[in-house]
Amino acid sequence: MATLRSRDRRRNDDSPPSDDTSRPRTSRSRTFVNFVAAKQRVISNKVASKQKKRGKELMRLIDLDIASFDMFDLPPMKEYDMYIRSFGRSDTRQAYVQCNEDNIDRDIQTDEIEYRQKWTQFPADDMIGVGGGDGEEDDEEVAQEKAKKKVVDSSKLVNFLENAGQVISILLEENLAMKAGRELQTNKRQIVFSEGYTQLNSEISFLKGRQVVHIEFHPVQTHILLTAHSMPRKISSRDKLAHKGLVCLWNINEASRPQKVLSCESAPLSCCFSPTKTTLAFAGTADGSVVVWDLREPSFMHHAVLIDKNEWVIRMPTYSTDGVIGDENHHSPVTTVLAIVSPVDSIKASLPRGSVGANISDETSGLSFQLATVEEQAIINFWTVVEISKPDKAGSESDLGLVPGGKVKLIKSSSVKLESPSRDVRTKTSIRAFQMQLLPKDPNHLYVGTDLGCVLHAVRYGGKSPPKAFTNELDVPVDIVTVDFSPFGLPCFLAGGVDGCLRLYNITSEYPVVTWSNSTNGMEIVKVMWSRSKPSVFYVIDITAKVYTWDLLKRDGSAVKIEQFPGRLTTCSLSNDHAATGFGLPGRRPEMAIAVDNGEIEIHRLNDEFYKAAADELDKTTSFLDKIM
Repeated sequence: MATLRSRDRRRNDDSPPSDDTSRPRTSRSRTFVNFVAAKQRVISNKVASKQKKRGKELMRLIDLDIASFDMFDLPPMKEYDMYIRSFGRSDTRQAYVQCNEDNIDRDIQTDEIEYRQKWTQFPADDMIGVGGGDGEEDDEEVAQEKAKKKVVDSSKLVNFLENAGQVISILLEENLAMKAGRELQTNKRQIVFSEGYTQLNSEISFLKGRQVVHIEFHPVQTHILLTAHSMPRKISSRDKLAHKGLVCLWNINEASRPQKVLSCESAPLSCCFSPTKTTLAFAGTADGSVVVWDLREPSFMHHAVLIDKNEWVIRMPTYSTDGVIGDENHHSPVTTVLAIVSPVDSIKASLPRGSVGANISDETSGLSFQLATVEEQAIINFWTVVEISKPDKAGSESDLGLVPGGKVKLIKSSSVKLESPSRDVRTKTSIRAFQMQLLPKDPNHLYVGTDLGCVLHAVRYGGKSPPKAFTNELDVPVDIVTVDFSPFGLPCFLAGGVDGCLRLYNITSEYPVVTWSNSTNGMEIVKVMWSRSKPSVFYVIDITAKVYTWDLLKRDGSAVKIEQFPGRLTTCSLSNDHAATGFGLPGRRPEMAIAVDNGEIEIHRLNDEFYKAAADELDKTTSFLDKIM
């Protein structure tokens, strides 16, 4: 330590002396930098700047509301309060004031309201049930309004009575038929196939003198049928319908009068229903027109005629092809009208309501389907039945055949011109067509009886299908007036001509399988009908009012029974048998309608022998036909 101190002292002595002008030397104190505190300040400033920035952003979003409060409210005193305060007593207060301030009258400009006292009583003692209490008479407008209401009420009453009366009449007719009606006429004539019959009332004045030219049962509702009547033999000035063609709709359970009377301008030659419901009726007339009646139309849309002290509603056609101009319409009498429907839809319509598969669409419920018509000049027209969703009550300017307010019309879709299978040019231009039938399994195939002695075969679409014609062995021109197919799916059909020959054809062969030349002893055949109940039975009617009953399993050479009816039979028809074929009304027996030339119509119910078929009868009939084919 001593050595160090001596060194320092010596160093100070050796240093040069300073100037008088030099700055005196001062001693400097040592300073220390606190890096931790500086870093903490930086972090604090950064956090503060973030909070400040966040506060500014929130201030833009936050809008403070202004709230105000009344800290003190002193309303001004009223004059009366000042008066009481100055001159009144402090312990008294006014409680009630009586003055005329609320009696305010203002001038107004309006009419006084007219009123009248009225009364009503229910149940009413009279037809009106209302009246006035002040005894004053109603003015003209009120009287007219009351009269208008009376008319509406009376029309509703008439409609109700008409519907209720029809139901009551049907019930009474059914009750009468069950008790006495059919029993009185059962076995009146010993008819082999009939259990009894009901006679439709043909003594109505406008039906007298008219022959029944066609009868058609509804394919599903077999208790409903149509009858087409010819023009009267003698025209009477008293007959208001003498110049009208008539088609009557009957309910067999109410045989006393037709349910509906349909009229047209020309004589109807054939008629049919819509396929599955009795909503529409069709007819082909002698002047070549096809007419449609919408049976759903209310009675007030048609004219009512008083005949024999009874009021009859005469329904005019909803649509007629008379308004169709040019080649779209027929130009000769329409001999057959048929509704085209597939077998599946017919079976569905025959099922009981509510059963599986019984629901069908509107297209097959009688509102949208096709219609086939054939005229004498051997032209087949196909029409589409269309329902109009918004009918025009004023009528259509473009379609003149549609009645004002009508909902149904026909649109022609196509046509087929039948040609002779012969190469002779003369026969090709002079074909005359009679009855037409559709193949039950395939409605695409049509079979038409002609005056060439053959049945012509045509198809709606798909080209040609052989054979083109079903001829006879001798190739002799003769009128084939009736054709009918087996309803049991057998591949054959019957054809009858005016020469009395009955022929059985296979649908795949041009020539007949069997020809019965003396089936009617040379008498003209009027109708051939295959039984709807037994596969081996069919019926033949000739011009001499004889009904020939055939059973191929019992006798294949001639009829097993011949029934002679009085007068002359003009036409006949068979109803479907639901138990045998699946078509028709379940639980109802098949019936045969026979028309006599004097206008009488008999509805025969088939007995058990011709109604109930054996379990193996179809197989036996099929085996028999296979042998002869």
